[in-house]
Order: sequence, then C-alpha cells, then structure tokens
Amino acid sequence: MSTVTVSPPAAPAAAPGNQSAGWLVGPWFDGLLVANLAWPVLLLLQLDEGFAGREGLTFWQIYFITTPHRWITLALVFLDRERFGQRRFAFLAVAGVVAAVCLGVRFTTGTLTCLLAIDYVWNAWHFAAQHHGIYRIYGRLSEPARSGAWALGIEKWSLRLFLLYVILRIAGATWSSESLEQWLRIGDFAATLVPLALVAADLRRGRASSQGRALYLVSVCGLYLAILWAVHMRRPALVLSLATASALFHAIEYLSLVAWSVQKRHAAAGSRLGLLGYLAPRWAIALGLFLLVLGVGGWLLDRYWLEAWLTVNVIVAFLHYAYDGMIWRNRPVATASA
Repeated sequence: MSTVTVSPPAAPAAAPGNQSAGWLVGPWFDGLLVANLAWPVLLLLQLDEGFAGREGLTFWQIYFITTPHRWITLALVFLDRERFGQRRFAFLAVAGVVAAVCLGVRFTTGTLTCLLAIDYVWNAWHFAAQHHGIYRIYGRLSEPARSGAWALGIEKWSLRLFLLYVILRIAGATWSSESLEQWLRIGDFAATLVPLALVAADLRRGRASSQGRALYLVSVCGLYLAILWAVHMRRPALVLSLATASALFHAIEYLSLVAWSVQKRHAAAGSRLGLLGYLAPRWAIALGLFLLVLGVGGWLLDRYWLEAWLTVNVIVAFLHYAYDGMIWRNRPVATASA
C-alpha cells in the first residue's frame, strides 16, 4: 500500500527561521507548493454550472501535473543507485508482477474497466496516506521528541479515514439508492467532526515551531470539508471543481516533496546516488524538462495510441502507489545523514 508516513531525511543546516517554524523550505514555498493555499482560487472559475475554464484547466492538470507526478516515482527508484541497489529484487519483482497482471487483464478481457476500478480505490487510499504522511513529516520537524503511540495512531487513522471517506463519497454521490444516500448524509455530519477535532487539537498543541504543520492541516481539511459539503448539497459542478483542485493539490505537493527530499538525499549521500545525484543540483531544470517532455508526449500518445498509452499509465500508476509505500518508509537509505 502506498504511504508517506516517514521519518524525513535529516536536513542540512537551513535558515534558523525556517527550522524554528517547522517549514520544509520556507513559508512561501511550503504555503504555495505544499499546503497549496491557492486552491480556493480555482473556485473563482466556478461562477455557474458551466465552469468555462474546466477543460483548459483539466488539460494542464492531467498532462503536465498529474501524469508526471506518477512517472517521477520511477526516477526516484531507478535513478537512485543507492536506493535501487539496496532493494533491487523487491523493486524489480513489484514491477514484474504489476506489469504481468495489468497486461494479462488487458489482453484477456479486452478492457481496462476492472483495473480502473482498482485504480480508483487504491488511489483514494494513496491520497489519504500521502496527506497524512506529509502532515507527519511536519510533525517530526516541529516536534521530533513527540511520543505516544496511541495518540499518534488515533491521529493517523482519523485523518486517513476522513480523507478516504470523502473521496469514496464522491463516487457514491452517483448511486441511485435513496435509502443508502440518507444514511450517508447522516454520516457526513459525523465525518465533519473529525477534521474539526484534528485542527483544534493541533492548534491547542501549537507552538512557534509548528506553523508549517498547522497551515498544511488547515488547508487539507478545508479542501476536503468543502468537497464533502458540495457532495452533501448535491452540487455536481462544484464537486467536479473541488475534485480537480484536490488532484492538483495532491500532485503539486508530491512534486514539491520530491524536490525537497532529493536535495536532502543529495546532501546526505552525494555521489552514491548515481544519476539522481547528478540531477539533484540541476533539479529545477531537470524537473521543468521532465514535465514538458512527458506532458507533450502524453498528449500526442493520447491522441494517436490511446489504448496503449492508457494501459501504460495504469501500470505506472500502480507502480507509483506501490513504490511510494516502499521508498517513503523509515529505512536506512532514507535517513543516511542521521
């Protein structure tokens, strides 16, 4: 399963202001690219049921943000000589199994329907795990000595299950069972209490070093509460807008976390990273070219080889979920500079 509940790589000396407030990089970087505070701006486009800007936004989101954020996980695995060398068999075995299963389903059934259903459920869990994982990274930065397995466990599962409920609720909004919908609408009120309690507990525990953590939690909970409200009120156009915002939020924060992690890995391991070590000092240029090439290439392949490209992307999506569960855990390779 994909998860990002990790112990963050030990960072080299950073600006005291950044460390004292618990930022990954700094207020502007974290606020715009990790906490994604600009997500409400997307709602300004939602002036009526038409949402004229949706098609253009979806084009950039799918080809230049969402697709690359999945593919970049392969680079973190196969271009990092140290990481790949430590678990070579496991990485190759996962790739072989995923490819064999996906291609087997595709060629035996002639469709990807079953795989896409699995993708939705696994992706929902992946969203929830990633958001909680990043929140824990902030927690470890701001309160490295915090303990209490019960408290951390309750916090972990409360946040994950709330996010998972909201994502699955989006799919359930199209169900025709009125009796089930009535129960779900009652469940919506109970679910709302979870993020409110988490935010209240975080703010009550707040300190000067937890600004980044609190900002991230408020932004994530605000977005998913808005999605839940839109589903509950049966506002499909608004649900679609907020779902697009959540997809952008998820992908942008992941790309930003990767940039942060690569720099920390490079500072800790240096030349042991292989090709990834060469790219790390040139990460902005490398990432820009990666987004451009994959975005344009994906758009062209989508037009001329749709079925083949969709199959490849399903395989990459599953590898993205699986590899995330392997590379973001607290292993020696992730904490080499400790």
